[in-house]
Amino acid sequence: MARERHAARSGEGIYPYETRQGTRYYFKYRKSDGRSATRRGFASPRAARRERERVVVSAAIGGQTSSTETFGEFFDAWLQNRRPYLEPGTHSDYEVHGRKRLANFRPIKLTKLSTPAVEAWLAQSVDEGRYAPKTINNALAALVACLNDACRKGKLARNPAAGVQRLPATHVERDYLRLDEIPRYLDACMPIYRPLAELLIATGMRISEAIALTWHDVDFENSAVRVLRSGKADGDGSTKGDRYRSVDFGPRAGGVLRDLKARQQEHDGAAEHGPVFARTVGGRLSAPPKRMDRNTVTRSWHKSALQDAGLRDMPLHSLRHTAAAAWLTTGKPLMYVQRQLGHASITTTEHCYGHLETSFLKSAAAETEVAIWGTPESRAVPG
Repeated sequence: MARERHAARSGEGIYPYETRQGTRYYFKYRKSDGRSATRRGFASPRAARRERERVVVSAAIGGQTSSTETFGEFFDAWLQNRRPYLEPGTHSDYEVHGRKRLANFRPIKLTKLSTPAVEAWLAQSVDEGRYAPKTINNALAALVACLNDACRKGKLARNPAAGVQRLPATHVERDYLRLDEIPRYLDACMPIYRPLAELLIATGMRISEAIALTWHDVDFENSAVRVLRSGKADGDGSTKGDRYRSVDFGPRAGGVLRDLKARQQEHDGAAEHGPVFARTVGGRLSAPPKRMDRNTVTRSWHKSALQDAGLRDMPLHSLRHTAAAAWLTTGKPLMYVQRQLGHASITTTEHCYGHLETSFLKSAAAETEVAIWGTPESRAVPG
């Protein structure tokens, strides 16, 4: 009784009682029609609290959790309503998650989804080995977002996927061109592709960002390009994470861009707001100028350059890794790499490229001593 009185005073509303099997717990609540009810048989106060929270919220929203709506029905309606707020690529990813990776949940009633069911799905997805951990985590993120909306609309008392732990990130060894391989690759590029390849390696930009550049985005005076948009299949969209940034380039890349612009203006009168990397028809810019096709760059020009240079196969995105590796190899700090690549957090940069930073860390202590004390030849070592 003392424990019961303490629980009542604490405001938790969870009460113990004794059984042959030991202490059990119960709580009282009011149904949506106002009648009093009791739930008993919980092995711990925590289990009783969780169930109390669920039924109290359910009663407060008028028993809406008794709906026969399936998860698949709700997901499809949710995704349709989210279309105006999502990038086309994100909407497409969510659609695939809902149709394929979350397919097991589709026939289940929305109110029957549980945390153990989501955890079992996660474990099964890992065991099957069909999807990478990152893909499974992305599907889980889509599930959480969808069920958050169900909670907001009063169809669920709590989100059963919200507390499910994500899979740990796995280290992926990212291939890239070594310093001595970069000239070989560029020399093997087709003339129409080489300026783009030069800029990708010099700046670490994503291909979607580079093909969306206009001449107005290039700041020759400050040797930088403004990354403001990303090229999508149906037009321009926002950059990854909706983050704008300025990316530096060196004198060589600046010369490549100036030469490209001069040639466009000489032969075609390239507009200031026209694409930097434009398609050509019969050796001349298309009219009106249109940006290069991403698929052609990725599947044709890049692969041909690798083959003609006698280099191993690697995706076009490896040129972004090539830029990061080149900066770190030549002594640039991770903070510089983060800002150039546009990572939201230095943690992402550390995870991807931290192992490459050791090339300049090894000499850091010696260089610091030289800065303080001078070269060994110019100072006497204490006896």
